[in-house]
Amino acid sequence: MIRLIALFLISLNVMAAPRDIEVWFVSNSKVSLLNDLLNRPQYIYRAPTAALECQEMGDYCFDPQFGLYKKENGIEETVETKKIETEGPSIPAGKSVERELIDCDPKNYFDIFCGKARKEAAPQVSKLDLWIDTSSSMREFDFSDASGGCHRKSLVRVLDDACGFNQKVNVMMFDTTIKQAGSMDSLCLNQGLNDYKRLMDWIERSDAKKLVIITDIYEFHKEFSDYIESKHGKLRGDKEPLTAKQMVELADSLAKSCK
Repeated sequence: MIRLIALFLISLNVMAAPRDIEVWFVSNSKVSLLNDLLNRPQYIYRAPTAALECQEMGDYCFDPQFGLYKKENGIEETVETKKIETEGPSIPAGKSVERELIDCDPKNYFDIFCGKARKEAAPQVSKLDLWIDTSSSMREFDFSDASGGCHRKSLVRVLDDACGFNQKVNVMMFDTTIKQAGSMDSLCLNQGLNDYKRLMDWIERSDAKKLVIITDIYEFHKEFSDYIESKHGKLRGDKEPLTAKQMVELADSLAKSCK
């Protein structure tokens, strides 16, 4: 009897997340080279600008071009990534009241913060789920050009030719919330924050067959990478740099997953 219960619990754990997961951490070759030369962990320092933006995160500030910092006597002090990973402020999960205020589109195939939309919508058959980070930190590695284009958009255009946008490939965009991409132009947005702990929760709730997540190197945390490895997932860009341009070059290979 105990053995049957154990097998049941194991089966639930296996079904709790996609069977095939990949996470692509986008950075650039210059950042990776600098980290190697200084023999330091894979996180990034950026020179302060004249006027820093302050998006409050508890006792800290966040600037898309500078990162996390703390003001001491009017002086901006860079905050080490390790300190933030262990002691920094966390973003609480959305409350039930907040979820009710979110616009629930019944056409959505997958919307974590809208339980009614998930129940009422008829799920589309997609062989590949692609989650794309559109938070402000992506601006550093995949900025939008004058015509509104970016490498994330170019990647999805290639997949669209082979699989069909939001058909065989289901495209989601996320920062601190996640929703289905309504158009390719929205994939070049760079605003808001993100939280890798929420990302892990979304993965647990996903019933995708194959899931590929595109985010930036700032989301490379030990807890997150250990979690992906526990799911037998694959990491790209964690050791060797993966630039946004190289990401697009992988589109044809990725398209094989949804044909």
